[in-house]
Amino acid sequence: MSIAIAPGGAEWRGAPGGPGSGAGARSSRMGAAALVITCSLSGAAVFFCAGPALVALGLSRGAHELAVFAGFFLAPMLVIVLSGRRAELGGLDRGFFEGVGAYVLLIAPLIPLIPLNRVYFESYRMGAGEAASWAFLTLLQVSTIDFFTRRVVQLELERAWGPGWGLLAGFAAWAGGHVLEYLWLRELMTPPGAALFLGLAGALTGLVYWRTKNALGLMAGHFLLNALVAALSIILLG
Repeated sequence: MSIAIAPGGAEWRGAPGGPGSGAGARSSRMGAAALVITCSLSGAAVFFCAGPALVALGLSRGAHELAVFAGFFLAPMLVIVLSGRRAELGGLDRGFFEGVGAYVLLIAPLIPLIPLNRVYFESYRMGAGEAASWAFLTLLQVSTIDFFTRRVVQLELERAWGPGWGLLAGFAAWAGGHVLEYLWLRELMTPPGAALFLGLAGALTGLVYWRTKNALGLMAGHFLLNALVAALSIILLG
């Protein structure tokens, strides 16, 4: 059995001795599982240590975002490099723009919420310095989520277990990384609405990554989505 992924992506093949069967399958699956577990555990350790350390150093603003970046981008990237794998973030190709476009599409259901929830969205009114800080920290956090859930979890498990398991694991990881977003979105669009929006967003971006294998586009698109929400909040609320 052979399942070919989209052009430019990895392939999962069930050829004898390959990653789909026999000893090759066991070795590939154990390697992928070990990598994902190592990245997850080392990332969690760095995250839980970095947060309090940054606060103790007087960097309470941005401590969470910096800890997320250190734990789930820098630490896994180090594990990937030390394991002999390539970063494989993707480049400025068609897949990049597909990733950006997938996230930009998600702004449509958010626009009507802005004038209905002035108290929340008016928080985007910031001075230049505060806005620059917000943009930098937001970039670190959202790009980390797409890197870890897609490049680390989805891609590695897809190569070892097949596209279905890769998509499922990537979706679960992406959803786990959006628990805080669910908590505030449920106040804006009701709990079922928030769950549906995030579920569709996770599924859409996972499918786009499966097609393109371009994490860079998703990382850029995720930040652009947040930036557009901030800009539209300022414009629509006068």
